[in-house]
Amino acid sequence: MVAGLAAPAQAAPAAAAITVPDDFVPVLSDTRATGHYEVVGSGLRVYTEGSTTTDKVAEYVATSTPLAAAGEPSLALTSNGDGTIRPGFQLVVDFDGDGTSDGILVGEPASYGNDWWASNGSKQFVKDAAPSHTAGSGSANHGTLDEWRAAFPDAQVLAFGFSLGSGVRGDWTIDSITFADTQYTFRQDVVLTSAAQCKNGGWATSTKPVFRNQGQCVSSFARAK
Repeated sequence: MVAGLAAPAQAAPAAAAITVPDDFVPVLSDTRATGHYEVVGSGLRVYTEGSTTTDKVAEYVATSTPLAAAGEPSLALTSNGDGTIRPGFQLVVDFDGDGTSDGILVGEPASYGNDWWASNGSKQFVKDAAPSHTAGSGSANHGTLDEWRAAFPDAQVLAFGFSLGSGVRGDWTIDSITFADTQYTFRQDVVLTSAAQCKNGGWATSTKPVFRNQGQCVSSFARAK
């Protein structure tokens, strides 16, 4: 009698932290006048004030990851009680492997399941080669990530991020972002403001800059004077 073999356990995603706002790519930012974000614990609250064209919050983190290795990106979300439209996942993609962005793939699982659609600003060759050209998604050019990978085997993800809006009133906390087998939470830099804060281990809490010891921390304030 041969005992059945247990299926191998899947490895848990690696853990990392996105430092806000330092890790966001300024040139890609599309957070507008009435869209906001703030670190809350290890999550990121994203919210808009109304439903106008300035109600949008969208930020991206740089990467250099083959689309083939991106996995199935996802956002872990908690509603703060305002709005039914969830933030979507966004991938800035170099589809032809020339090092420049050719468009954005948008994932909104609450609305479209595992279907990802190309933004209207994507280049025409991306739209032309999209896996599907039917209605019922965020745009007429869409498909699963596996279908996009098959259509563009050399595609590279240049940045990943999120978007809420525009024209959407909402208030959500992104508890974590999962991308390419890594689960990201959020943090703010700890910046000390006086030499006294270096004492009793305070120097070790500083993340901007990072100090080697208490003496280096104290000396940095002495030099600043």
